[in-house]
Amino acid sequence: MESSRDGLVIAEAKGKENPIIYANPAFERITGFTQDEILGKDCRFLQGETIDHDKSSRIREALERGEPILITLRNFRRDGTPFWNELSISPIRGASGFITHFVGIQKDVTDRVELQHKLAQSNQRQEELLAALEEQNKRDNLTGLYNRKALTDEAGILWEGAKRSGGLISVLFIDIDHFKSINDSYGHQAGDACLRKVGELLHECAARRSELAIRYGGEEFVVISLVARESDAGELAQLILDKARESVVELASPKVDLRFSLSIGTACSHPGSRDQLQDLIRMADEAMYEAKIRGRDQVVSRCP
Repeated sequence: MESSRDGLVIAEAKGKENPIIYANPAFERITGFTQDEILGKDCRFLQGETIDHDKSSRIREALERGEPILITLRNFRRDGTPFWNELSISPIRGASGFITHFVGIQKDVTDRVELQHKLAQSNQRQEELLAALEEQNKRDNLTGLYNRKALTDEAGILWEGAKRSGGLISVLFIDIDHFKSINDSYGHQAGDACLRKVGELLHECAARRSELAIRYGGEEFVVISLVARESDAGELAQLILDKARESVVELASPKVDLRFSLSIGTACSHPGSRDQLQDLIRMADEAMYEAKIRGRDQVVSRCP
């Protein structure tokens, strides 16, 4: 015991207080306390003022049951510096079978625990970075809306939510009218400004958690919503249409206040299989083209 590299104490089993009757030199080296300073005290003094109540309770319950325990907890040296103590406590029984003493073995595992903490923090940062990159890969750089990759995960969440609640899934298919003419007349920067403006409108009008706004491709956008009634889809489409009519894209060169309109098709259905979402998008797309044929700047609704 005197030559052990691990700290070792022997305490008498006396109920709530288990006074130390022996401590070896390694215990003095690890904790900074001399044997004379700690004799007669319970080892709880090593926990300082910031007691880990969960681990303290586990130790107390093991001692009361007369069972051994191995636990790692933060203790404090004589000078107040913390260290991580891998503590093993074993009961010693006398000839009568009753517990007479407890033997505690302390190992300073500070380096190991701090390394584990650093690795955990590093793993957490890596997971956060991967999540951010994954989210970024689902976003359209120009408008900040989701891109088509979001149809797999984000739209699936709305789909399953509608199945659980018995609600409807609505799809709005949106296209900017005469977009090619805007690019041809004012340049692609004007077209990009127009796309950003539509992105702003959809951020504003489809901002609920039950709504998903997507730049589907080119000048086409899709809004997927969980709604209670078919009329909710038409009301949202009309709101977007009215906001677009009020919008102005201010161009610097040439200096022009550019106005634009939208054609919107809608489709609604109670959700079944996940493949049905593509059918709804196709129906809303067809309704949007019908809006184009009817003269643009309007909403056409279709429901299966």
